[in-house]
Amino acid sequence: MKTLRFVIPILIACLSLTARSADVQVTSSTQTPWFPDYLSSNKGLSDVSQYFRMNATKLDDEGKMNIYAYGRILGQVTTGFETRNELANDVVGRLYYLYLDYRDVVKDHLDLRAGRTFVPAAALPGTVDGLHFDFRNIGPAGPITAGLTGFGGHMATFDNLGEIGNANDTLWGGSVYFETIRFTRLEASYGRKLTDGTLAQQALALDLSTTPIQMVNLTGRLRYDTVSSRYSEAQAGITVSPLAAVVLRGEYYSSYPTFDQFSFYRFFNVGHYEMLGGSAEYRLIGDYRLSLRYAHERFDASATANVVEGGITARPIRDLTLRVATATPEGSAGSAGPAPTGSRRRRSSPAWTTTTSAGTPPATGRPRSTTPASATTSPARSAPSAASRTTSISIRTTWCRASWPST
Repeated sequence: MKTLRFVIPILIACLSLTARSADVQVTSSTQTPWFPDYLSSNKGLSDVSQYFRMNATKLDDEGKMNIYAYGRILGQVTTGFETRNELANDVVGRLYYLYLDYRDVVKDHLDLRAGRTFVPAAALPGTVDGLHFDFRNIGPAGPITAGLTGFGGHMATFDNLGEIGNANDTLWGGSVYFETIRFTRLEASYGRKLTDGTLAQQALALDLSTTPIQMVNLTGRLRYDTVSSRYSEAQAGITVSPLAAVVLRGEYYSSYPTFDQFSFYRFFNVGHYEMLGGSAEYRLIGDYRLSLRYAHERFDASATANVVEGGITARPIRDLTLRVATATPEGSAGSAGPAPTGSRRRRSSPAWTTTTSAGTPPATGRPRSTTPASATTSPARSAPSAASRTTSISIRTTWCRASWPST
C-alpha cells in the first residue's frame, strides 16, 4: 500500500522516543452490504469489508503518548461490472488513520499528532500523512483564551474502493481560534491544497459554536473559495434539548461545488445546492431511540426534493447495536454525474445491510465525493419516487476484542 511510504517512517521516528511497552486494544469487524447500482445493468451488488481498529496507550510513564489506527480490507463479490472497473471482483485496502498522539508536549500548551490523521479544518478538511499541532492557552489567563493550529503533509485521497493520487499531492494550513464562556469557540482557518505540486484549491473559513443557554447549542460556518473568488459554503444549525430524553435539531446548508482550478469540470455551469431540514430524537429507555428527519432540498433554480426518514435504534447488550430505518424521497435528485467536494447528491440507500463492527468509518466532515476527477458524467435523472421507498436494516456487533497490557 502506497500509504506506508509516508506513515511508517514518521511513526518509527516518534516511537524511538520511548521504549516502554503499551496497553494495546484491538477490535475487528465485518460488513456485508447489498445495494443497487443504477449506472450498471447488474442492480444487485455486494461486497465484504473487514475493519480493524487498534488503540495503543500508555507509551510513556505519564500516559501522554498514544497510537491510534483504523483501516479496512474490501473484497468485491459482484462479478458483472461491464466497463465499470471500480466494480471489479478485487481486494483493496484503505487506511483511514494511523498516528501518534502526543499530548502536553509543552504542559498545558502544545499537542502534536504525527502520521496519517484527519484534519477537521473548516477551510479545507482532509486526511494528511504528516504533522498536526495545537498550540493552546496563548497569552495571559482570563475569560478569553487563544490558540493556534497548523498542519501539513501528503494528502490522502480515496475513491469508492481504495486510495488514489500521487506523492506530490499535499495539504497545508492552519487556524487561529478563541474560546470563552458558555463553550463558545470562534475559529478562522486557512487551507491550501496542491495536486501534483500545483495549486489546486485555496480557501478561508470562519467557524462558530456556542451554547448560550444550557439546553441550546448554535453552530455556524462560512467558507470562501479564493481560487473561484466566491463563497462556497454556508451553514447554520441549532440543537435543542428541552427534555433529557428529547433532542431537536434544525439546519440550513448552502454550497457550490468546489473544483481544483485546473479541473475539467470548472468549465461547466454548476448548480447551487440548498437544504433546510430538521430532526427529532427520542430516547425511550436505556439505549433505545426513535428518530425522525425531514429535509427540503433545492438543486438549482427549479429542481427541488423532499426527504422524510424515520428509524429506531436499539442496543440490548454492550456489543450489539440494531437499527431499522426507512427513507422516502420525492422530487429531483439533481445531476447524476460526479458530485465535487462541497456539493451534495442523494445516494441510494442500501436495501439490506448486515454489519458486525468495531466501528464505522471515521467522520470526515460534510459528505464529500469519492468520484475521481477523470470520471465520466451521466445525464441528469429524477430521484426515486415515494413508491420506491428504501429501507435499511443494520446489525453491528464487536466480535473480536483483544488486549495486551504493558509490563
